[in-house]
Amino acid sequence: MKIGWHETKSCFPWVSCAVSDAVGACGSGSPRKETAVLVGWRRRSDNRVLVRMKAEAVLYASRGVDVGIIAEMVERAERVVQEWPAEWRATRMCSVPAGHAGNRDAAELARARKQELETILAQPPSQAGSRAEFWDVPAIREVVKILFDVEYQADSSYQLLLRLCGLSFKLPDPFDEHRNEKAVTRRMTEVKTQVKSLLDQGWEVYTADEVRLEHEAETRRMWLPKGQRTKLSVDRQRTSQSFSGALSLTSKKVKLYPIEVNRNTEQTILALDLLQRETEAEKIAVVLDNARFHHAKMLAGLYEPGQLLERIMPIHLPPYAPDHNPVEHVWNAAKSNIANIQRETPEETFGAFASYITGRAFDYDFEHLPLRETRNDFVS
Repeated sequence: MKIGWHETKSCFPWVSCAVSDAVGACGSGSPRKETAVLVGWRRRSDNRVLVRMKAEAVLYASRGVDVGIIAEMVERAERVVQEWPAEWRATRMCSVPAGHAGNRDAAELARARKQELETILAQPPSQAGSRAEFWDVPAIREVVKILFDVEYQADSSYQLLLRLCGLSFKLPDPFDEHRNEKAVTRRMTEVKTQVKSLLDQGWEVYTADEVRLEHEAETRRMWLPKGQRTKLSVDRQRTSQSFSGALSLTSKKVKLYPIEVNRNTEQTILALDLLQRETEAEKIAVVLDNARFHHAKMLAGLYEPGQLLERIMPIHLPPYAPDHNPVEHVWNAAKSNIANIQRETPEETFGAFASYITGRAFDYDFEHLPLRETRNDFVS
């Protein structure tokens, strides 16, 4: 399969720098320039995998490499690899980035209109006449059609427009419909004032919480005689482990205690008792969330003089506001860290989680909480 070179025109008016170079090469009718651009695309280090694969396939095909070998090298079916050179012969450079996530050419808007769209997307959809609560494909499709009389066939083109105009795809911040923001703000002001006063008086102040971790094992591949296939009956095995933890606002270190059974009042009492035994300061304050077992009568009575937890003074956060608890962000940082590597056994997963937490200091307090998107801010 031999690919020839010939002159072609640019098929997209709004192009990236790399594609602009390619269009210039096409217009010049220079095979050497086309080859140089394809080689440049092949060496890209960004996430445009299909663009790199297509460029590689076209380059190999132009040298007469067998389609079977090309398919094996780019890890695609021979049928797909055969289509790429055919598309190349029809549209030349335009065929390589077209229709993929890295295709900046997919947008048919002029640069001035793109700037106008950026301004629109910087505001809520309602400002542009859309009923959508936030920007998504249907919302931008509606706006682009109405304002610019442009319509695309593929959703990926609208997703690309959103990305090129500075938006990023992310999970929304969690929000509980029972949460009263005014009450949360008022209570957090009280908590911060109380905690600062206690720290100034030499108290040891902890923020405490429980967390549940899961390890799921699933067999996905197996060794079989060459050429044979089999059906796999999937048996997902989940193992969980809960921990109770307390972040010191003084040392910035976390005391972590495994919970052998379900999280309940009894386990909270055991963890708080261990915490006070391991704390040198005579006066201890523990900031807890509003979980039901943190308010149980059995627990409340133990804070009285002469009782088991008499050295501890509880401070409760407002309801439905876990994001205001510094230790909650410790859990998030640890989970993000261990999520990068799949461990073979539950013990390895839970051990990695515990080691990450106990092996470092976390500079979190009520005045310095990490942004939800950052993974390890303030972690040393």
